[in-house]
Amino acid sequence: MTIVTVPAQRVPAERRGRTEIPERVLTRIATQAAGEVPHVHDVRERGGLLRARPSDTRVHDELAVIKLDVAIDYPAPLRDVVWQIRRHVARRVHELTGMDVAQVNVTVTSLRTAGSKE
Repeated sequence: MTIVTVPAQRVPAERRGRTEIPERVLTRIATQAAGEVPHVHDVRERGGLLRARPSDTRVHDELAVIKLDVAIDYPAPLRDVVWQIRRHVARRVHELTGMDVAQVNVTVTSLRTAGSKE
């Protein structure tokens, strides 16, 4: 028995298939990345209640808009920490998914001192 192989046509990578990344995965990446920033104590996906929608990341025209709730250590320069969160989250999401981030909206929900149990 002779096996004949037919050479595969060269199909450009962008036409070989489709990759979908759910918004909840983008949110998970964003929350992990925000937690990597110094002085960030806790990161919650927006709407942390059980009945709330678990993700507040939206994708519009290949641009992600991410919303995060964070607790930051006290005393830390809030404006600087939030700027670092935005920059780091946008970079990490792009590195891991190839998706561009249009906005990272950060709400500081609390400040945590060293002995705080919140």
